[in-house]
Amino acid sequence: MGSLENRLERLEARTERASRGGTPRYLDRYFKALENLRRKEAGLAKLPLPYTKEDRSDDEDTLRVTIPTYRALPGWQTGEAAAFLDSWERDLEAKLYRGEMPM
Repeated sequence: MGSLENRLERLEARTERASRGGTPRYLDRYFKALENLRRKEAGLAKLPLPYTKEDRSDDEDTLRVTIPTYRALPGWQTGEAAAFLDSWERDLEAKLYRGEMPM
């Protein structure tokens, strides 16, 4: 029975450490985008949530790593997929230039 208790203690410790770490960054970005959409729909487009240093870093990483990775994959080289990546890239570049979250 001691082995089972040790396993349970280790699992609880890992869960506690994970819960102290907060929400994963990608979920923070998702929830922020949803909140900004809600603000836009409520007529508060001029009051988006602040564009943080972490947001900027994520966007720069997306331009530098994520989009080029997708472009290299065969499924993303069709006309429609390439147009989507072009649009995504333009939107991120504009957001980085303005330093704010677009609505």
